Amino acid sequence: MLISKAKAILDEMAFKFLNTFSPTKLVVGLSGGADSTLVLLLAHHIRKLNKNFSVKAVHCVHGLDADDPIWFDHCTLLCEKLDIEISTPKLHIVYGNGVSPEDSSRKERYSALLKESKDGILMLGHQSDDQVENFLLALKRGSGPYGLSGMRYCIRDSRGTIVRPLLHLTKDEIIEIINALGFDYVFDISNTYMKFERNFMRLKVLPLLRERFSGIDNAILRSQKLCAYEHDLAARYASSIFKPLYDEKSASLDFSTLNLDDESLITYVMRLFISEYTLMPPELNTVLEAINLCRISNDQLALVKLEDDLFLKRYKKKLYVVKNTQKPQKGEYVLSLGEKIKLGDYTYELYVDMSNEKITSASVVLDFNYSKSIVVHPEKRAHSRDIGKLFGEFCIPVWNRDIYPLIRSVNNKDIILGLGDLFVTRECKNSEYSSLRLKISAV
Repeated sequence: MLISKAKAILDEMAFKFLNTFSPTKLVVGLSGGADSTLVLLLAHHIRKLNKNFSVKAVHCVHGLDADDPIWFDHCTLLCEKLDIEISTPKLHIVYGNGVSPEDSSRKERYSALLKESKDGILMLGHQSDDQVENFLLALKRGSGPYGLSGMRYCIRDSRGTIVRPLLHLTKDEIIEIINALGFDYVFDISNTYMKFERNFMRLKVLPLLRERFSGIDNAILRSQKLCAYEHDLAARYASSIFKPLYDEKSASLDFSTLNLDDESLITYVMRLFISEYTLMPPELNTVLEAINLCRISNDQLALVKLEDDLFLKRYKKKLYVVKNTQKPQKGEYVLSLGEKIKLGDYTYELYVDMSNEKITSASVVLDFNYSKSIVVHPEKRAHSRDIGKLFGEFCIPVWNRDIYPLIRSVNNKDIILGLGDLFVTRECKNSEYSSLRLKISAV
């Protein structure tokens, strides 16, 4: 390939990017192979055209291959040549018990890359050949339209913004462009290891398919596009059902009005819910287990593992995404106005309700030792009731109740002012504490 043509292709990709995105931080997942090298050159070119973009490379050290130092040195020198900052996080890859090195590496790599690209754009080097391989891998896994639809140029979701600018290029075209531009790359010897499923598809299955069916790549890409259309259409409908039932603040899904026998709809809605919190789209088995939680009658038995420290639990007619957190230790803590204290994985802050009279100084006692049988009188209730039943009224799941302290007067602990950030009492309303409120936040 002539250098003029290579530069023209680079220009075309850069201008497409500039016409799509506003200046921000660009984070390139850099392995040192041909694909990620071209993405780094593209990001570098974008920065030259618009200096309001910044560029950073992230080279993840997997620690699984003897050639790791070769990759590390290559990426470091390449970034030095291009005057690009590089980060080299060491991944903690644990596999076994049904988890493959590939899956564990992929999850840890994405986690590291997304952490670095927060509030920016993550740029990845997937290309057209990867799309074809992904289709076969998804077919092997029994994926639905979403898995079969392949990767998109840009995706924005709870993880952030991810751009894959090379999806229209083949591996051979990418290598030609890099060579024409005068750069080199590292060949990953692990790409020849037949123990990896992707390599088996690339080196064994695809050559046979191409030998028998000359247009198989284009046919697969066409099928991916059709699957993407069907997925997007279904997503629009399912989202209109999902959104009114989803509460982001409590990380919950109200399934009380859902028809659990409508398998198509409930499966899609549940997939949308779980995907709000997981790094990768959930497997079908996980979705089906979540649906079964909606059918059982015993909340105590309702538990589905989503990731290492992430679970689905059921309380009444809602499913909650629950992360393992450290609750406040039992005890009593004095909290003053304007201060914050960290207890376990939560912070507690006393503030003034601006709709009431302002005060400049005050202190309360946060009591985590109280009994759930204590009777209190919420401000807006006609009658008093014990705390255990009030938790039920406010739909606070059993596993979350320990984060709500009883708020007492610092001068007279017999005076109960409120329960966490759920309500204030009538005693509080008629006292000098009437304008004080408690804010509880997860760290």
